[in-house]
Amino acid sequence: KSLECELGVILFDRGLRSITLTDAGKLLYTRAKTILDMTSATKMEINNLGSGLSGTLRIGMVSSSSIGYIARKLRDFQEIYPEVTYQIYEGNTYQMMDALKTSQIDLAFVRAPFSEDGFICHKYAEEYFVAAGQEGVLKDEDGLADLTYKPLILYRRWEPFIREVFQKKGLAFRTACIADNAWTCIQMAKTGMGIAIVPESFAVEDGEIKVCHIGEEALKSQLMLVKREDRYISNITRIFFEKFTM
Repeated sequence: KSLECELGVILFDRGLRSITLTDAGKLLYTRAKTILDMTSATKMEINNLGSGLSGTLRIGMVSSSSIGYIARKLRDFQEIYPEVTYQIYEGNTYQMMDALKTSQIDLAFVRAPFSEDGFICHKYAEEYFVAAGQEGVLKDEDGLADLTYKPLILYRRWEPFIREVFQKKGLAFRTACIADNAWTCIQMAKTGMGIAIVPESFAVEDGEIKVCHIGEEALKSQLMLVKREDRYISNITRIFFEKFTM
């Protein structure tokens, strides 16, 4: 009640049998949790400074960021700098970019396209988008034009980008489903709902799904390691960024 009086808002809906957070309460909880995480990480960094060859790396990672490849790189880095500890934060590209802006993380592995203003980015190999669907829904055609009028299943963040590619080619565009996760798009495609357009690493051909390489130069995605341009970074963060860009 004292906190509510201080803030001038209601934080809890007080029922007879239960208490739930209001929208203001949920926002305060989220912000407070972030502050506590940052405080804990800062204490750890200060305690581990020493020679600059130890410390804590707070790394953001999107679900589509080639986890196996990055895990091997982290293992290799750990062999050289065994005193380093890692905090991994997961989310979509926009969430990770926001976490960088608010200094909740030091580095992030994200997928293009996004606004690179204010960030230093290292680009890895590009990856083509492919079409994935049931055998009866997806034929053997390879061109973007063959997907005209067919029901498409798209990851929400890539939908405007893919729509723009179709429009620039003068092709009709039909959306059957938009999801918040690329893996969900694949699962929907397996039901026969439509054709998922996703980066190649998402789509593995099996008995449930057929994968068709579109071969469209304009439809590519790129894994990137990103850090803020205007923020001080610890010595170990700088070393990690430099070694990962070699």
